[in-house]
Amino acid sequence: MMVTNLCTSPSSTITLQAGTWKNITTVPCKTGVKYWVSAYVDVTGGTISMPFFSGDISGSQRVNYGLTASNAGPMSMTYSVVSGSPTVTVTNMLICTWDEYQANKTLLDGIGYFTGDTMPLA
Repeated sequence: MMVTNLCTSPSSTITLQAGTWKNITTVPCKTGVKYWVSAYVDVTGGTISMPFFSGDISGSQRVNYGLTASNAGPMSMTYSVVSGSPTVTVTNMLICTWDEYQANKTLLDGIGYFTGDTMPLA
């Protein structure tokens, strides 16, 4: 398997803010390139929804989604409050190109727990 994790500090914990895009890596995306994003999201004190992810989140779970970069900035995440006053953190992140994800889909989909530090970093 050869997947390069584009997240510079995969196991760091990043606190998100509602309605604000927060960078989760420093590596810039390439406009028009499709990426695979996987991160462990922990929500306490409420329920949220996230762009690109289907369904509401009210606990701890891994979120996975594909997206095509619309700008050359670093990958970022945000959320909207569905209920309560949630605190939202992300950690154990993997960001790779969609092509790398597709080439290693079976293995990557089978990883239930992932720290991100085991992949080569960009």
